[in-house]
Amino acid sequence: TGAEICAQGRLGYYGSTDPRKQGRLLAPTVISAGDSTIDVTYYGLDITLTLAPNYVRGATTVTFKAVAPSITQFFLDLNSILKVDSVKAGAQKLTAVHDQNRLTISLPQPLSRGQTGRVTVFYQGLPNTPNAGITDQAFVFGTHETTKDPVVYSLSEPFGASDWFPCKDTPADKADSSAVNITAPAVMVSASNGLLQGITTNANGTKTYRWKNSYPIAQYLISVASSNYAQYDNPVTYQGQTMPVTHYIFPEDLPAARTALTETNNMIAVFSDLFGTYPFIREKYGHAQFLWAGGMEHQTISSMTKSALTRDVISHELMHQWFGDKITCRNWENIWLNEGFASYGEALYREALSGQTAYQSYMANFMAQARQATGTLYVQSPHNINQIFNYNRSYAKGAVVLHMLRGVLGDADYFKGMRAYLTSSVAYGTAVTEDLQRSMETATGKPLGYFFRQWVYGEGFPAYTWSVAPVAGTNRAVVRLEQTAGTNPTSFTMPVQISLQSVVGNQVVTVLNDQRVQSFTVTGSGPITGAVLDPNNLILKTVTQVNPPTETLVLATETPTALRVFPNPGADVLMAEFTTHTAGPLTLTLLNTLGQQVGNQAETNVPAGNHRRTFPLRGLLPGRYILQGQTADGPVSVAVLVN
Repeated sequence: TGAEICAQGRLGYYGSTDPRKQGRLLAPTVISAGDSTIDVTYYGLDITLTLAPNYVRGATTVTFKAVAPSITQFFLDLNSILKVDSVKAGAQKLTAVHDQNRLTISLPQPLSRGQTGRVTVFYQGLPNTPNAGITDQAFVFGTHETTKDPVVYSLSEPFGASDWFPCKDTPADKADSSAVNITAPAVMVSASNGLLQGITTNANGTKTYRWKNSYPIAQYLISVASSNYAQYDNPVTYQGQTMPVTHYIFPEDLPAARTALTETNNMIAVFSDLFGTYPFIREKYGHAQFLWAGGMEHQTISSMTKSALTRDVISHELMHQWFGDKITCRNWENIWLNEGFASYGEALYREALSGQTAYQSYMANFMAQARQATGTLYVQSPHNINQIFNYNRSYAKGAVVLHMLRGVLGDADYFKGMRAYLTSSVAYGTAVTEDLQRSMETATGKPLGYFFRQWVYGEGFPAYTWSVAPVAGTNRAVVRLEQTAGTNPTSFTMPVQISLQSVVGNQVVTVLNDQRVQSFTVTGSGPITGAVLDPNNLILKTVTQVNPPTETLVLATETPTALRVFPNPGADVLMAEFTTHTAGPLTLTLLNTLGQQVGNQAETNVPAGNHRRTFPLRGLLPGRYILQGQTADGPVSVAVLVN
């Protein structure tokens, strides 16, 4: 999958135990949350690249707003391997101390809360010099694999932005806009975020490419890519809006990559139909080739290695433009909001191309990997890059959780909720898991706390042992579900589909399994000859079918007061069936999860025999309820799911 290529690339370098490759991991910027007294509003980078020798000269302008009552100084993250020549506010030189990867700047006068400041940092050096010769760094001087032509590029996620420009190195603080000017030898074509404002040919044999991005952007999504690129332009039109789609590819690789690159436009249309118009429609999309083993979703210009120019990786990085770039994880603990969504995008695009069979096949692969995941989807050790970019968990299980949420909600509510999330208060901002949950609940009216608690903050998955016992002479059966006990959670609450097989046709019913051991009476289209648990593979699980235990067989012989409800889940009306052997009073009570009565029927004298009663459900909030019955034979209850 595209997700696997991306994860392996990151872990192959960032998670390496090779001490030569750990220079950036040892820097304090790894654990920086940035200076909490400022809110960065703009980054303006002016980068000059020199080849032979490789060198960078930079002037980065940072505009910021004070968010503390009063500040006299603040700091930016910047790797100490770079030399700071000066820091200025306009023409005024400021006092600055650069030590242990922090640049502390004294302001010419204090700023009170809400006031803005603007400084320019002039610096130079070779980023990551201790790692020279290793291509997988935050800022790389390299050569093409075959022609050995030069290429220079950046890749900052998660902790590398401050390796090559001064910034607040946390995804929690997105700048409102950015600009990148790249000056390099004239043979080099330079790409970055947003729209190209112009190209200047300089007298010294260099060219300057001036790029401007007018959308909010996280520091790690700002990028530089420069080489003797061949440029492939293939504009896309969506709902009357035409946008540049521009690919910057090594000349020797463009012919082989052109077909996959051309498919990008169809992907843009598919994802726009599902989630709303491409988020940066005023600017562009495209790719810039680099050497790192995978792809990286730099805003409006994903960086791709040669082997990543495939359908799956292209769709993965494009999906990030909605989930990762438009809405960015606020911290690395919530990386699944980036990588889980992008991975799921691969499956969605396969579904759009080839239908349900292709989608299910793709998801089955993710599920196989997700079952190998350990720990919670929420990253408990965000300073460990192996943990952030763990493929089984952040990518595969993240995608599977989104697949399961779709199964819980149904397509209409699921995509309605996703579009609500993308247009909520976190649009073009940052999010944590609770923001997604809130959007989905508000849009659908369905409580989802149980789902996110167990699948994002819990561990593992349900291991079901189950049986089916048909009731002789009826269309009903008793299904018994048992989950292997866990610790967090002890058992999973999920709506579970069961396909009931009969000679007159199959009937799919849904039961709400919210206990570790639970039995359900279900009704098929005819006398039940067999059953399949979770026939559409909507749940991450393992399944073992066994013969019904004795107590289930007893229940399946029509135990007095057995209570059966259908349809379950229901939306408008609930039918309740029960059998009594003793005449007497009857009370049926519908309770919500708080134990509050939301419906009641009482009768003074019900004869022995089979009975059916109707309960209206209109006006009830979606969720779980309990129907309790009391007859002369005794009490009985059953869980009810309302859509």
